[in-house]
Amino acid sequence: MAKDVKAHANGKEKANGYKQENLIIGQRVYSDLGGADQRQGWLSWIVAVVTLTVYCGWMNFLIMLTIAAIFYPWARYLLIAIWSTVLLPAKPVLWTWWNKLWVFKTWRQYFHFSYCFEVALDPHKRYILYEAPHGTFPIGPITAGTMCQTFFPEAPIYSVAATSVFHIPFWRHFITWIGSLPATKANFKRLLSHGSVAVVVGGIAEMYMCHPRKERIKLAGRKGFVRIALEEQVDGIVPVYYFGQTRVLDFGPAWLQGVSRKIRVSLGVLHGRWGLPMPRQVPIYMVHGKPIPVPKIARDDPGFEGAVEALLGEALRGMQELYERHRAEYGWADRPLSIE
Repeated sequence: MAKDVKAHANGKEKANGYKQENLIIGQRVYSDLGGADQRQGWLSWIVAVVTLTVYCGWMNFLIMLTIAAIFYPWARYLLIAIWSTVLLPAKPVLWTWWNKLWVFKTWRQYFHFSYCFEVALDPHKRYILYEAPHGTFPIGPITAGTMCQTFFPEAPIYSVAATSVFHIPFWRHFITWIGSLPATKANFKRLLSHGSVAVVVGGIAEMYMCHPRKERIKLAGRKGFVRIALEEQVDGIVPVYYFGQTRVLDFGPAWLQGVSRKIRVSLGVLHGRWGLPMPRQVPIYMVHGKPIPVPKIARDDPGFEGAVEALLGEALRGMQELYERHRAEYGWADRPLSIE
């Protein structure tokens, strides 16, 4: 595991000329386009549309191929070939070469991806980045994940994702190569021994929570990440919000939510532009808040559970305040955030 996790260290080139010490703080920065008014080139747009549709609609494709396999031998052979890839080791975790691919630059241009860091993180400290929203499909966090080594070339940031994703061919390797492992407590702690870890806390529950007039995220009662923060004595937990994420794709019907949460697999239809699993070209703005200190307390201390509740309360306030500070800048002054 340690060897795989550290495999990215050979690629310390600074993409786009960034170094962590030169990271612009307190300002909105467009990652790959010069500003808010610049437009994506036609070739980049075509590549982004095709690859994003394939990635987001991958389950749709597998379902259609499975149906076709009933009638056509070629479809059966292709389906077998695709599913056989799950037998291949999903390594390395956080692959520099993969994250530097030009195709991900087209994704960032498609979403006019921008970001703002309120403070710089200490590369010698460990943090848990708790991110929101998950939305119907976490394309914002995934797109941002391809830039983690650009933002923090000397401080690896990994992530944990739904275990079910790692049983799906193609997705299994894709998500591993951008630095993810299945979201188990053991994996979370193993990754923290090598660097900081990001987690989209809302998960599958948020896929059914999108609202036309307000932002809704699932964070209240989500104690797992703060419990691990206390147990592992990380240096801080950091709120991260992706404006625009909830408007990229739709998912439903909502009545499947209960079943999906029980089996930890999202059931429904993902759709965006033209009724296809093609993300809408909505600007995505990542805001990266200030670390919230994690108190030092032993796991067997009688006050440990109280510390978990208190830290979760700080996490809720931190996310709410982060949203309030930046929503007008994104153009959402009249779109409130509901933390549930």
